[in-house]
Amino acid sequence: MLLARIKKEAGTSTAWLFWLYLGLVAGAELLTSLINPTVGMIAHMLLLVGLLVHSALGPVEEQKLSLALTLAPMIRLLSLSMPLIDFPKELWFPLVSVPLLLGTMIITRQIRMKRKALGLRVGNPLVQALIMVGGLALGVTEYAILRPEPLVAQLDWQPLAFAAFSLLVFTGFNEEVIFRGLMQSAALPVLGGKALMYVALLFGVLHIGYLSVFDLVFVSAVGLLFGYLVLWGGSLLGVTLAHGVTNITLFLVMPNLAKQGLFDLYNMVIWAGAGSGILLLAVTIMLWRGSRRNRSTVPVDHRKQAMRFPMPSNTQTPRFVKMKRIEPEPVLASLSESTRQAMQSAAGTQLITGVATVSIPRG
Repeated sequence: MLLARIKKEAGTSTAWLFWLYLGLVAGAELLTSLINPTVGMIAHMLLLVGLLVHSALGPVEEQKLSLALTLAPMIRLLSLSMPLIDFPKELWFPLVSVPLLLGTMIITRQIRMKRKALGLRVGNPLVQALIMVGGLALGVTEYAILRPEPLVAQLDWQPLAFAAFSLLVFTGFNEEVIFRGLMQSAALPVLGGKALMYVALLFGVLHIGYLSVFDLVFVSAVGLLFGYLVLWGGSLLGVTLAHGVTNITLFLVMPNLAKQGLFDLYNMVIWAGAGSGILLLAVTIMLWRGSRRNRSTVPVDHRKQAMRFPMPSNTQTPRFVKMKRIEPEPVLASLSESTRQAMQSAAGTQLITGVATVSIPRG
């Protein structure tokens, strides 16, 4: 179990700075959504500069995390600075996500993070497929919270297919690589077990623009769930597909069914979402139990155990005996003259200095 092997539980003196960064991201998002987008952009730019400075001056592991976190303000800066209003809605996601994906590749190469650490492997295909199906339940639930308009209004298979592909690749894959792959892997050595909660909250506050407290809580909880699924399963595949299915259900399936008055299919999707939610819960429990079994079978390092000598509980002496240094003069004095001369001539007194680990025959 990865969390059991992490020894640094926010132990560095500057780890609190990353929680400050999280608060600053939330503040910048509130400024963008409630006050003025220009003021929010300035706040995000200042935060980006601060993270870059930290990535140059901090300890090595904090440098990696700071560099990974620069993608958070970059997400908002790109979405606010690009002239998205001049393009169809289905093109908004690739226009913002392609530069982010390139930035993710550069940062991953810069901090020398391997593909396995990012979760770029298949894992258990059945488990990943079951996680994907759970995305239907998440999409139905978030639609009940937000009730968005359909991303594509006309029911034509070509624009629908392109929009579904964009949601799967440019939100599902891209966001999971950034948050559950790069950021979570970089945060674990710095924040320890709190890393998953940290990344989930960061993922949640970047949804403040929807102006829904319920959605903020829901998205943060889903981010935490996805973080554990990646940690236990070792693969981004399932959560990437589940993220894509969630957004396809949220922006394409449910709004169009409601708009067209196809309530029979609408109710059918709701029931299917409930079933997939139960399935997702079952997969989560299965992976959790598997991680506990793996943790219980970690071999004990007997070399470390051998350095300790526990004392009986009824004694007043310390729990572990401290080995004492034995100087060579008393040892030599206890030997016979002939034995002492033979040892000194053969190897010198240096052989028996320090901690005595063998018994020396007496004359």
